[in-house]
Amino acid sequence: AVQKQQLAEMQPKASYYDVVLQNKSLLTVTQIAKDYGMSGMALNKLLHELGVQYKKSDTWFLYSKYQSCGYTQTTTHVIDDETSKINTKWTQKGRLFIYDLLKANGTLPMIEREETEETA
Repeated sequence: AVQKQQLAEMQPKASYYDVVLQNKSLLTVTQIAKDYGMSGMALNKLLHELGVQYKKSDTWFLYSKYQSCGYTQTTTHVIDDETSKINTKWTQKGRLFIYDLLKANGTLPMIEREETEETA
């Protein structure tokens, strides 16, 4: 009975993960950062401190350990005939990676902080 209840409680979360991971949309670091109540710049700095990424010129790149995991994609924004800008965007898989990484390091998204504070 306890196991059945635990499965019932986990089902919505498992369904959410399935839906999120199947979603092909890309997110800016700022969009993900807002879940944590921080700026994109602050999240980039934190991910750098945690050994996930480094900055070259004005672009963030994942370290080789993470670069083939499907966490990010680059997009190119054409400014004019001679100028373009590369942006690194996060996949839903990358968003989940950030969630797990930050949670393991004691940082929860705002919505979970509110739930934790209410039950404490």
